[in-house]
Amino acid sequence: MRRRPDTIRRFRYLLLFSGLFNILLASPLMIPGVADRYLFFLSDLNASLHLGGLPYVRPLNPAHSLLINTAGIDLVLIGSLVLYAALDPDRRKGIVLLNMIGRLLFAAAVGWYVLTAALMPLVLAPALVDVVISIGFIRFLVLLGRRGEGS
Repeated sequence: MRRRPDTIRRFRYLLLFSGLFNILLASPLMIPGVADRYLFFLSDLNASLHLGGLPYVRPLNPAHSLLINTAGIDLVLIGSLVLYAALDPDRRKGIVLLNMIGRLLFAAAVGWYVLTAALMPLVLAPALVDVVISIGFIRFLVLLGRRGEGS
């Protein structure tokens, strides 16, 4: 029984979700002014849910705003690379592996800042989604790496 095409199809769906997740959540950060409104919205939502943590404050130093906008651009580009990997996940496993490592590092950094710097806990939600996506990536990379899987 050939399971490999089904495995690749499911892997492709996870990659599409993952790339779109990055693009949708990060695209507001790319644009000066929009990024502030987006971050104030998230801060207000966090407060409405009574999650604690410090509220968002507009950066006084323009370099901080530039870093926020640059992070948004980078995350959208990373999401685009993941969408590219979805076109041929079997041959673009390196992109997936690097993305998985980045997602896990992001989740660890978010956890660190929530625990040590009173960052609003709402940001744990996308970090946890990144961990779940990474677990899915590991599963599919292992499945595709097995000898005999559809060979």
